[in-house]
Amino acid sequence: MGVMFSVNDGLTDNQKKAAELMGITNDDMYNRLKRINDKDFYDVSIVIPVYNGEKYILESINSAKNQTWKSTEVIVINDGSTDGTHEICKQIDGISYYMKPNGGTASALNTGIKFAHGLWIKWLSADDVLYPDTVEKMMTYPPLNKEVIYYTHYDYIDENGKIKGSFVEPDRSDKSIKELKEEMLGNFFGNGSTSLIHRDIFKKIGMFDRLPHSEDYDFWLKALSNGIKMELMDMYSCKYRLHSEQLTNKIGGQLNDYIRSRYG
Repeated sequence: MGVMFSVNDGLTDNQKKAAELMGITNDDMYNRLKRINDKDFYDVSIVIPVYNGEKYILESINSAKNQTWKSTEVIVINDGSTDGTHEICKQIDGISYYMKPNGGTASALNTGIKFAHGLWIKWLSADDVLYPDTVEKMMTYPPLNKEVIYYTHYDYIDENGKIKGSFVEPDRSDKSIKELKEEMLGNFFGNGSTSLIHRDIFKKIGMFDRLPHSEDYDFWLKALSNGIKMELMDMYSCKYRLHSEQLTNKIGGQLNDYIRSRYG
């Protein structure tokens, strides 16, 4: 067990200031510090990076909190939001919530992974929604291999949460890592919000590179280039939201050629 923090003994001035900036009480800060220092461990850490996500963040967080697999923690990284995201997140119990200066999705993901206590990392975008049994199905999907990045099928939803269709990933189980990389260089697959990644993979190949966007495409190619296989779990894990403000619609694949040049 690590160093114990006690509100009665008094938080440091920096800890009190951090609590004030986060809009939480000293008791809340104590509980967060205690969890970190006691090093609670979980099977899965769901990491939700968010930037100006006030419209959808509550639904996303609740879908992560309400998983049927109980050995799950939820970590929300506020990447310098300027809207009402902070006011929403600071009032939600049962999550680990951190604020940082804006640095992009990759930097927020890396921060969440750094604080995670789970053996497996489950990325969830702040506008997407997990099905309640997603983590349970993933953790009982035989056999889990910590040297594989898993991904799934997913449903599409609109801005109001209505399902508009489904995306079925092709079966690539017969392909080698080399063949998967060749396909990835020409055809992106493996939606980030459907992924499940063992923390040892980050130790082996490093974290997400801090690109302005397309950090998932870059990481998949980096993984495949380092002998990490990608494997489909034949299930639907989330509802992927299509809306006008998402980066995919705003800027598309502007970095794709650059990313391919790094690994091609």
